[in-house]
Amino acid sequence: MTIDQWHAALREVTGVTGVLGALIVSAEDGLVVAETAMEELATADVAALAAALVMRVARCTSAMDAGLPQTAYLVGDRGALLAVAGPAPLWLVAVARNDGELGRLRLLMRDFADVLR
Repeated sequence: MTIDQWHAALREVTGVTGVLGALIVSAEDGLVVAETAMEELATADVAALAAALVMRVARCTSAMDAGLPQTAYLVGDRGALLAVAGPAPLWLVAVARNDGELGRLRLLMRDFADVLR
């Protein structure tokens, strides 16, 4: 996938109601590769959290002999972080408010999962 295609994916994800930002994150080191986000979103913090989540989920699935994870979701009282695997070690990550269209976002992210790999 080209960088232009990644940026198009970021723009489409941030077009979903309630999405505060979308990032491409390296799961190996928690760094932001590309981003489209509202100013108040601390994207470096989101990238670090997403990388930690992905690595923890990977350890859990490995312990269960279930293979590598392709998606990871973290939902809290005020928002959600959704991540789908791209070409290793990259992940597409979205942060959304709880009052956003989380169902639509999940479906869109799953659609991108196949395209990104």
